[in-house]
Amino acid sequence: MAEEKKSAAERKYEKAEKKVEHWISSSRIQALADGVFAFAMTLLVLNLILPDPINLPPEAQLNQLLVEQTRAFFNYGLSFILLAIFWTVHTQQFHVIKATNSTHTWINLMILMFVVLIPFSTSVMADYPNDTVANALFAANLFIVGSAYFLNWAYATSKHRLIDKDIEERAIEIAKRRSLLTPAVSIIALVVAFIAPEYAALTFLLIPIVSVIISRH
Repeated sequence: MAEEKKSAAERKYEKAEKKVEHWISSSRIQALADGVFAFAMTLLVLNLILPDPINLPPEAQLNQLLVEQTRAFFNYGLSFILLAIFWTVHTQQFHVIKATNSTHTWINLMILMFVVLIPFSTSVMADYPNDTVANALFAANLFIVGSAYFLNWAYATSKHRLIDKDIEERAIEIAKRRSLLTPAVSIIALVVAFIAPEYAALTFLLIPIVSVIISRH
């Protein structure tokens, strides 16, 4: 009898514990993500720095200085587009994800932690464009973000844990395969970084190109 009462009490506690887990609103994660992405996108522009005119010779031309910043402009544009894609994916995932719990929340916090790191890894890559370590750092950064997005989707959709029950399994699997694009391209870029580091950044153009092709089909 005592064991029955104890098991009943335990069941009641477990039920209450699950309710507490769902006290975190998924809308709060979305709001935090919007702020973090906006901040990270803004930080990227800080990598575009022209030399102080006081320290330049009188014959220095502005157009030449801007040309010398071509690589920095490219890195800025590339990282901004990638962040825009990540933000879009996050928004699309949360269009389907209707609930959250502590595990799911921490997965999203991990995503945002490495999203904020992108301006730094972009800056390092801009300062050392031909360096293997600099390009490998950027590739590793994007690999972690992409893998975390895959984990976020896989966890939320497993047994329809945090999504509507009427979402088709086929749609879940298609989205899961698409979320592997960034990790796959990042691995390719990582390999290129050790072979020809000056071309590693160009590899990431595959992400927006393939994303556009997929969206049209």
